[in-house]
Amino acid sequence: MVPDFCSWKGFLVLVGNQNTACTGNYLVGEPQSNLWFGKTDDLWGFGRPQGWGGPWQQTKVNAGEPADPYLMTGFEHKCLHLAHESAEPVRFAIEVDFLGNGTWKPYAELTVKANGYEHHEFPSGFSSHWTRIIANKACAATAQFVYG
Repeated sequence: MVPDFCSWKGFLVLVGNQNTACTGNYLVGEPQSNLWFGKTDDLWGFGRPQGWGGPWQQTKVNAGEPADPYLMTGFEHKCLHLAHESAEPVRFAIEVDFLGNGTWKPYAELTVKANGYEHHEFPSGFSSHWTRIIANKACAATAQFVYG
């Protein structure tokens, strides 16, 4: 896990929270206990960017109120996982901001059954700077993205 980074004397410095198999290491599990020094271009050798997260995790949401915008750019593959805790179906509108200037456009609507779950895979290479989600009913909802 790389929780922090900085630039130092022309190097890119990544800070790690890794465990080590070495016995007697008193820094095991300590925050920022490992440092990596390299060039920014070295990052391409680490593989394609990946990430996951989202605006809601069992969060009480209000009907018609957009979630905070969530970054969507820089990943080839994108998937959205939606779930809610409501005795009725909930319709989620997905909006995107292609230019990153606050101009929101409708992308899709997904209806999730009562106390249900749905997922949506965006087309490969789909590009938008930001996305946000709007529920049509008040509920406790989860919206998480997986990028790869």
